[in-house]
Order: sequence, then structure tokens, then C-alpha cells
Amino acid sequence: MPSVLMVASWDWTLNKFRLALAEFLRDQGYSITFVCADGEYVEKFEERGFRWIEWKSRRKRLNPFAEVRALLSLSDIYAEEQPDLIHHDTIKPNLYGPLALKLNQIRGRMDSLPPVINTFMGLGYVFSDGVLPLALRTLIKPFLRFGVNQPNVHLVFSNRSDRDRLRSHRILHHERTSLLMSEFVDTEKFRPFSPDQPAPEVVGEPPDGPVVLMAVRLLWAKGVGEFVEAARILQKRGVDVRFWLAGEPDTDSAGFVPENQLREWEDEGLVEWLGYQTDMPTLLNQVDIAALPTKYNEGMPRFLVEAAACGLPIVTTDQEACRIVVNDGENGIIIPTDDSEALANALEHLITERDYRETLGQKARIDAVRDFDEETGTENWHQLYDRLLT
Repeated sequence: MPSVLMVASWDWTLNKFRLALAEFLRDQGYSITFVCADGEYVEKFEERGFRWIEWKSRRKRLNPFAEVRALLSLSDIYAEEQPDLIHHDTIKPNLYGPLALKLNQIRGRMDSLPPVINTFMGLGYVFSDGVLPLALRTLIKPFLRFGVNQPNVHLVFSNRSDRDRLRSHRILHHERTSLLMSEFVDTEKFRPFSPDQPAPEVVGEPPDGPVVLMAVRLLWAKGVGEFVEAARILQKRGVDVRFWLAGEPDTDSAGFVPENQLREWEDEGLVEWLGYQTDMPTLLNQVDIAALPTKYNEGMPRFLVEAAACGLPIVTTDQEACRIVVNDGENGIIIPTDDSEALANALEHLITERDYRETLGQKARIDAVRDFDEETGTENWHQLYDRLLT
């Protein structure tokens, strides 16, 4: 029975992107153990019958002494577990994991190094524009270059642009890479249906008029400001529509939208802030349009996949990560980044042309079942695991 460690800084990542894969692999005879910091989803892992090992690491901590302890802690976990394969998610495991293994090899704690998967579901904040991201990028580049080029490391990307960017930054120097979905969904769960009642976090009855939904980690780079500005534009035009914003400020990340700003927008009557949502299929089936005006370094936005599977037309920005899901004029509308006016115009088109938005939504559903179904996604990962283990 091959033993696999799935490692992330954040238990949310493993719950959102790896739990379905872990259950599929367990059915195929794998032994799966989750490694992450303690969090609200750890109990769920154990309820589903998985082992969990605590790794005392925080996502955004930059204290060098604490980070050395985190590296040594991960090294100890690997030496004790002696896994057959290690799957890293998020930037810190991608950085620390290969270093921890090399340290074990030098210290004679592991005779041979297992195959490693480093997953990049978007390059995120570190590869964005700005002085601080540049400083962080300069700091981690040597460690990232070391990690991704170890002979036992295979890289998985959600899109080609991220792979090309690591090459253009002279970080990646080999061809041991794959393009694989991490953002697949259960298209039987995420499907069009008529909810009997509102999602638990939505107050009141389902709305009568059209609703636009944006559901993300609440970061400025995700386009939250453009979403709200589009609401303001359509309000001035007298367009009958409600804007719902779901999610929480990611206070561990730079550039989060503060709660007082969200409350201010609510007081202006521009958006309704729903907070973090646990029942996304029901929520998506209460709205008419999904919007994601992102300028973030996305891998492939899961919100777009979930919305498409539920038969919603989508308005999003002209980035490769978004174009993987949305074909302009077929299942949604592509707009430029940083353009609230273009977002407002696209939304108004869909709001006022019901037949058009329903046609786009039906095509979105067809495409999602074909391209992003969980069964296909997990089998593709299974094939990669088998190939690396043999």
C-alpha cells in the first residue's frame, strides 16, 4: 500500500482541493496522511478516516527563527513517516519540503528520497507587482530554484502561464512538469436546481430580481473594488439588480479588504456582504450571474468552475487562468482587468437580455461537466501518482 503525505500550510487548502482526491486514492489502495497546521478542517479529515499530523507552521509568518523551526519540524515528520510519495501544496511546503528532504539525506535519516509533487495553483502575491512582492520574490528565489529543480521533484501547474513565468524568472530548468486541474468539482453536487430554502448564511427569502454573485477570498487583487464600482455604476443607471459578495477578508494575506470597508459598502446599499458560505451549490442556484473581475495571479479560479457547473453565465477578466473556464460569447463574457465600466456594461447586457444569459449558462454547464468533473480530475491525478511511484 503506497503511503502518501499531502502537505499544506493551511488546512483549508487540503479540504478544498485535496479531500476528494484523497478519498479517491484511498479507494485505489493508497494510504493518505494529511500534514498541516491545526485548523477548523482537521476534525473533518479525521471524521473521514484520515490520519493528520500537525505541522506547526503559519501561512504568512516571516520570523526567521520560527521558520527554521518549521523547516526542522517538517524534516522530522518526513524522517519519521518515510513516505513513498509527498504532495506539496502552497508556497511554504513547496519551498521547505525539498529542503527538509535534502537535510534528512545529509543527516542520514533517509536512504533515498521519495518522489515529490510541488503544486502551483497560481503564483499568488509573491509574483504580483509592487515593491514588497519584489522583495519577497528576491528573497525566496534561491530556495525556490533549489526546490523545484531537485531530481525527485515534479511540478504541477493549473495553467501554462505560471510555468512559463517560472522559466522566464530563471527558476525552473527542467521538463518534469504537468498541467493538471486541482479545481475540479462534483458536477452532481454542483448543478442547476431550485433550492427549497436560502443558503444558511443568507438572511431573508430568495430575491425576485436578478442577482450577481462574487464569492472569493476578499482581497483587493481579486477585483472586489471593481465589483463594487460596477454596482455603483448600475445603480446610477437605474438597473434593477442586487450584488452579493460572499467570502471573508483574508487577514493573513497582504491587500485584504477590511471589514469596515465592507460594512460601509453595505450601508451605501451597493452590495450585500454574505460572509463565508458553506453551501455553495445552494447559494449559486439563488443567483443569475457570476462575476470575478480578478487581477490576481490565479491558477484556475474554483469559483468560476463551481458557477459554470451550476449553469451560470460568467463575467471575468482576460487572464489565461479565467479563459480556461470561460470562452468569450459562448459561456460568459471576458472583459479587461481594472475596468469597472466594462464590467458594468457586460453585467447590464446579461441582466437585460435574459435569453442570452440563459443560453450562456446552459453552455457553461455543458462545458463544466465535460472539462471539470471530479471523476475525470481525480483519475488524472491518480495516473500521475502511479507514474511517479513506478
